[in-house]
Amino acid sequence: MSASDESAALSRLWALLRPYRWRILGLSALISTTAALAAASPQFVRYALDVVIPSGEVRTFAVFGGVFAAFYVVQVLLQYAGMFQSFAFTQSVVSDIRMQAYRRLLTLPVPHFAEERSGSLTSRVVNDVNALEGMIQAGATRLAGQLFSILVIGAILVAMHWKLALVNLVVMPLVAGVTRYYQGPLRRAAREIRKRVGEMNAVSTEAVGNIQVVKSFVAEEQEAARFARENDAYVAQNLDRRKDVGAMEGLITLVANWGVGALLILGGWMVVRGSLSVGELTAFILYQRQLQRPVISVMFFNNQLQAGMAALDRVSELLDSSPEAQGSRTEVPVGDLVFEGVSFTYPGAERRALDGLDLRLDRGRTAALVGSSGSGKTTVTRLLTRFHDPDVGQVTLGGIDLREFELAALRRAIAVVPQEPALFSGSVAENIGYADPGASRERIERAARLANAQEFIDTLPQGYDTPLGERGVKLSGGQKQRIAIARAILKDAHILVLDEATSALDSESEAIIQDALGGLFARTSGLTSLVIAHRLSTIEAADVIHVLEQGRRVESGSHAELLPRGGRYATLWELQHSADPALVDARG
Repeated sequence: MSASDESAALSRLWALLRPYRWRILGLSALISTTAALAAASPQFVRYALDVVIPSGEVRTFAVFGGVFAAFYVVQVLLQYAGMFQSFAFTQSVVSDIRMQAYRRLLTLPVPHFAEERSGSLTSRVVNDVNALEGMIQAGATRLAGQLFSILVIGAILVAMHWKLALVNLVVMPLVAGVTRYYQGPLRRAAREIRKRVGEMNAVSTEAVGNIQVVKSFVAEEQEAARFARENDAYVAQNLDRRKDVGAMEGLITLVANWGVGALLILGGWMVVRGSLSVGELTAFILYQRQLQRPVISVMFFNNQLQAGMAALDRVSELLDSSPEAQGSRTEVPVGDLVFEGVSFTYPGAERRALDGLDLRLDRGRTAALVGSSGSGKTTVTRLLTRFHDPDVGQVTLGGIDLREFELAALRRAIAVVPQEPALFSGSVAENIGYADPGASRERIERAARLANAQEFIDTLPQGYDTPLGERGVKLSGGQKQRIAIARAILKDAHILVLDEATSALDSESEAIIQDALGGLFARTSGLTSLVIAHRLSTIEAADVIHVLEQGRRVESGSHAELLPRGGRYATLWELQHSADPALVDARG
């Protein structure tokens, strides 16, 4: 790790800790006071050996015992206060950093989630932030007390016998040299370990999230093997790091013990010569041990520092990631939606998903998009909700480029019912109310009735309070879809997007959903609707149907207008009504 990289990392750490600087100073003062009291303890040994014991007086022994007991009661109380406050401070800081990281995660552009797996991203928020805990607690609070101890004890050693204190001029540079030597390898190993943790999280999250697919393909062993590869790599990396940690700790301990041995030899010779008392030598060696503890602790802190810095690097990458770009307009008009010469290519894709698309969705009307697979239908919805922005051209609402709106304001104006609705592990009411957390129970139930969901909700064990399980695992496809429609109704948006909302359902479920959609359309007047259809029979009544091919609009018109033309729409219609349903695939 270069000096500039280390400086940048420390600057980032200080930026995170700066808001707590007064609390850090208070904790440092408390811990330094405890360290100062600890520095006085060898003087009890010296005084006992050189004064109390030789005096042979009961009163002297009694006074010494009382002072000794009171001293250590105070010291223990201060140590406990320092320990608890240090831990509380660390938890507060780590909690704040975790929330900063999570909030930033939620603001990242959608393409970022395609570049890095969700398990790895959440590992940055949870595991990597947790890895900062030891570094912050040791660095922000204990380190100050340890450095204070080094200064105080070093001064005492010099004052007691400066010649013996010179031994530290050899010992301390050797300890620092060993630490410096292992700093780079430990940092690199710690960063690789953090990466491996993220990969293990990603693999396990992916398997658990698709557990039905895993089981249906009898792929348990395959998934276990994937996880085993990451787990083995993690273990191997940890073992390599532990080798370096063990070597560093062993060398530091060896040098420190050599220093004590040198003091025993030199100090013992001075006692023999009469220039040093036994009590003074004993106190000096105790002080030397006291000095070595914070010095070694500071050196070993390098181990925590490198692990923490590796985690900080990953957290910083997340905190420094650019959030979604957005404008400043908070008022979203009710107007026509227009795609003007829009071209867009997904990152890493070879061909354009949209190629100079011109499209108009008139206010208050229902437009449908049809076309073969890959024609760009779903891409239109992603640009409409600004999950992506056009590479060329613009999308306007009421004549205003969507990029000028605040994202929250724009997305509140749009309700999307996807092909595979995303439900959460809360109750039915919580899932419907996700569109408006402040909605009353009365509004939630009204939305459910309009979505034709009331009947099946009444059959659930706890009605609206029934937990749905992760991703709504307890519901059928049609039931999930009706919950999603109820959520869209509750949102009270003036733009509705139905992204193949019935394509995965059987005919009976589709009829129920179509009825539910009728409730959604009837909820308000002036609703602008965009329907992406797989089954063309579901969009016959649309005001206008746009046919897309290879990212371009090839024809538009009503069902009655398009069918006689014999164009692409007529071809798709004939395929869906032919004797061989296997030929039919108009999904986008």
